[in-house]
Amino acid sequence: MTRSAGAVASRAAGAGDRGSSDAEVADARVWMQAARAWVIERHPYLDVALTSMILVARPGMGTVAVDARWRLYYDPARVLELQRAHGIQALAGDWVHEVMHLLRDHPDRWESLRDAPGRHWVFNLAADALVNTDVADLRLPLLETDVTFATLPPAAGCTRSMATEEIYSRLLATMPPAAASNPSEGHDGSAIQAEAGEMGELDCGSGAGGPQRSWEEPLTDGPDDGSPDSARADIIREETALQVRESARRGIGTIPRGMRVWADALLDPVVDWRRELRSVVSRRIGRAAGVTDYAFTRLARRRVPGFTLPGMVGAAPPRIAAVIDTSGSMGRDDLAQCLGDLLGLSRAVSADGTGITVVTCDADARRIGVVRTPAQVRGIPLRGGGGTDMTVGIEECARMRPRPEVVVVMTDG
Repeated sequence: MTRSAGAVASRAAGAGDRGSSDAEVADARVWMQAARAWVIERHPYLDVALTSMILVARPGMGTVAVDARWRLYYDPARVLELQRAHGIQALAGDWVHEVMHLLRDHPDRWESLRDAPGRHWVFNLAADALVNTDVADLRLPLLETDVTFATLPPAAGCTRSMATEEIYSRLLATMPPAAASNPSEGHDGSAIQAEAGEMGELDCGSGAGGPQRSWEEPLTDGPDDGSPDSARADIIREETALQVRESARRGIGTIPRGMRVWADALLDPVVDWRRELRSVVSRRIGRAAGVTDYAFTRLARRRVPGFTLPGMVGAAPPRIAAVIDTSGSMGRDDLAQCLGDLLGLSRAVSADGTGITVVTCDADARRIGVVRTPAQVRGIPLRGGGGTDMTVGIEECARMRPRPEVVVVMTDG
């Protein structure tokens, strides 16, 4: 987590290196429990989520973090130092920050990107910027080294109205490839990148995405400590979303805008086109010309009077085309989201070099070509600005040879 203010973090880490005494560990646990109760008293809709989290002391880790099993790890020396410097409200901010990572399911969202493992810290930055808007909305203190939209590179153009995935894509676009995979490489002199040189100060744990960290308990077959598994975590999210909605209706507590949006999306979901597309692609990969199984999607060459025989099929990548709306109604943020979604799609299907054929479209269609790499996706010219007629883009796909089996249309509707 990025809530370890410079001097405080350094002194806390130093204390941790010397080892925390039993008394310090006990005192820190009491303060963490008190901070959790402080949050619940003022924001009762977080009750179920916060009380489901398991406290685990880790002397010397220098920060606070969560894993995907809802365990909150803390350095006792850092907790005591932070409490003395900033009061119980700073520890309350730790609780709110970490539980937001879990409620928003950042571990699974990171995995769904299927990006290079070394880039999870960039996803952590994107998630932190959004989560810290909730911390600020609750009038909890943000420390000078916390990630906010003001500390992100201005060239990325990130705002709180964007999804974590879009912010992540924009941050990657501003970073040299080496820096994106290694936070110690530096990045255009950005303060946030300098801060990233110490991953201990940035790392929120696997609960914010990425692999299991060295200080974490096993995510599976771990100790019987009551930590929620994925099924129970889904129940906790739904119950919390219901409490957020009910608290908003009754005017109980301060509810950050981001939490209201999250609750509405969870309780009244729209069709997740990404999940539907993954399902279609997965089915298509499992059924194509080959010699691994029988299916009626491809009939046998042999004919038997009175019978229809299945043909042999096997795994093959689907042919995919993407039609991107570049009409005048599409703003910069809309186009950036299209590129971000196309980037995620290309990573999912281009491992074998197949690529995606891209068509841009306003009132006219323009076939851009096949993209296979992130650099090619980011280099797509999104020019247009005229009227909207997506049918011409789809017709352009129909004229392709070989014809694509899946056409993804990206538009503002």
